[in-house]
Amino acid sequence: MTGNYSLYAIPLYWTLAMYPHAYASGLIKKANNNRYDNANPKSVSTAEQYRKSVPSDCFARYERGEAAHRNMLENAPLFIGAVIVANMARLDASKYGADLTPAGTLNLAIGSYIGLRTLYIWQYINVQRQRYSYLRSVNWAVSTGILFWIFVKAGNVLF
Repeated sequence: MTGNYSLYAIPLYWTLAMYPHAYASGLIKKANNNRYDNANPKSVSTAEQYRKSVPSDCFARYERGEAAHRNMLENAPLFIGAVIVANMARLDASKYGADLTPAGTLNLAIGSYIGLRTLYIWQYINVQRQRYSYLRSVNWAVSTGILFWIFVKAGNVLF
């Protein structure tokens, strides 16, 4: 029998969401002679000071890291909600013709989401060209679609 690991994915997701911020902070600190304004790190004047004092490619990477972090936090409520309603509904794979156990189906969906979001972070930080940025957008849409699928399946069970 497959165990249900979906609730463990919530702290995993949170840790994953913190990674881009930690990466960006470390990057800017290293490029700025080990100086980082921890007293007011999100200030416009702090960002402007970084922009002037570090190489432009480093600052752009810092900005993308912070943007990836914010996006992960913005998507956290949807992810957490999907995990909770899926467990409330005790999603049953057999109702949907899957050959997996109920927990296996949920684990696969949540694991796929986490995997796509990990790739999303990498894409956000590393992709610099406009034409490749659309792959990140596709990744976002597919990962969000997984969460919507969970909500629909849970809704079908609960109502």
